[in-house]
Amino acid sequence: MGCPACSQPVPDGARFCPNCGTPLTTAPSVLHLDSVTDEERRVVTVLFADLVGFTALAEHRDPEQVKRLVDAAFARLVADIEHHGGVVDKVLGDAIVALFGAPIAHEDDADRAVRAALAMQVTLREFRADHPDDAVRIRIGVNTGEVLVGTVAGTDYTAMGDVVNTAARLQQLAPPGAVLVGDATKQLCSPSLRFRAHDHTQLRGREGSIQVWQAVAHDAATVARRWQSDVPLVGRATELGMLDNIVQLSMAGRSAIVAVTGEAGIGKSRLVHEVVSPFVAEHPATLLLEGTCAPYGESNVWWPVAGGLLARLGLDRNSPPEDARRRAERRLSA
Repeated sequence: MGCPACSQPVPDGARFCPNCGTPLTTAPSVLHLDSVTDEERRVVTVLFADLVGFTALAEHRDPEQVKRLVDAAFARLVADIEHHGGVVDKVLGDAIVALFGAPIAHEDDADRAVRAALAMQVTLREFRADHPDDAVRIRIGVNTGEVLVGTVAGTDYTAMGDVVNTAARLQQLAPPGAVLVGDATKQLCSPSLRFRAHDHTQLRGREGSIQVWQAVAHDAATVARRWQSDVPLVGRATELGMLDNIVQLSMAGRSAIVAVTGEAGIGKSRLVHEVVSPFVAEHPATLLLEGTCAPYGESNVWWPVAGGLLARLGLDRNSPPEDARRRAERRLSA
């Protein structure tokens, strides 16, 4: 038996998933036409990648050579997807379909998918450098929306819906070496990702046109909380009281480390903001640093601190050292 929320194995008779805590029903699964009904609606970001030049390569090469070449390329590309928290849904010949947000959801699945797509382009450029005789390139489409996920008709865990079809259409529209994303994906991405408008496009098989964007780069130094709300916080009195007490203890000279954990979207960032913002407002001399430990960040254990300093000082890690030094001196002189 698998958990309907995270698809992890569940012991027989368990009332809750030992991995994610989702309540489980003890009733047996109902089968209809050999189809399993452990399916649910989820908002996911779909990445659809396709190798360009594969057909011409297969026409002039031995099948075993082609297979070894594609396997080697796919191994690197799949590693990029998994490194960013995605899951490969299926491999269709020379194409890869990956899901971000199912079976495990993150607060930044759109960011992860676009970053993975950009990393895949870099990976394939490096792969071509190692195989100069094989002019294989990749084009990628990324789209976000609601899909139906689950195991259907005896298949493995998969996603179905118009979101997947649109990602495939975006991939077909993308020039080789480019990453095209739908408007919904772009709106969910953080300011650290940079896009340029591709055009309002009529995709094949769709009635209306959609705004399409091309992902061009990302800034690893930009850090920002990913919630926006102008409504008052309701509840959480116990948690707010605990955090307020810890802040007061820290003001008395005692250090503290607090871990706020919970499912994606449950309000962790908002809770921290409600405690930290008034404190910083009352103590203007306080230096507040925000760093990220995302899996697509630096592997250096000090990167959350370094990233927070760069963001606080308005610096870009990719700037020349002389420019970064001048900007740091200008900011700190005040």
